[in-house]
Amino acid sequence: MTKQELLSKLRTLLKNRQYRIRSHVVRHMIEEGFGEEDILESLLGRCRILEDYPSETRCLLAGYFRLSQKVHCPLHAVCDYSKDEVVDIVTAYIPQKPWWNTPTKRG
Repeated sequence: MTKQELLSKLRTLLKNRQYRIRSHVVRHMIEEGFGEEDILESLLGRCRILEDYPSETRCLLAGYFRLSQKVHCPLHAVCDYSKDEVVDIVTAYIPQKPWWNTPTKRG
């Protein structure tokens, strides 16, 4: 499966509300101040696959959600796509230094 095909599959599942948010995501949501709708906005908007881990059937996605009319915040999400009928959002976080130099480049 190409990255575009995978992204299309994930977006279809997300649009159809066929996803599960794992506990690790909830921890980051509380600590970093974003919510479920922010995750969906970032994954359904201008999003791309930064890294694909096919042996684990997981990928790292990068997108943005709106903080205000003029400010967009980057968000990363690791998704498990091992099941055809549901995508598991394993973790989601706002990329920060020292792990990330930019929203799409590792530190």
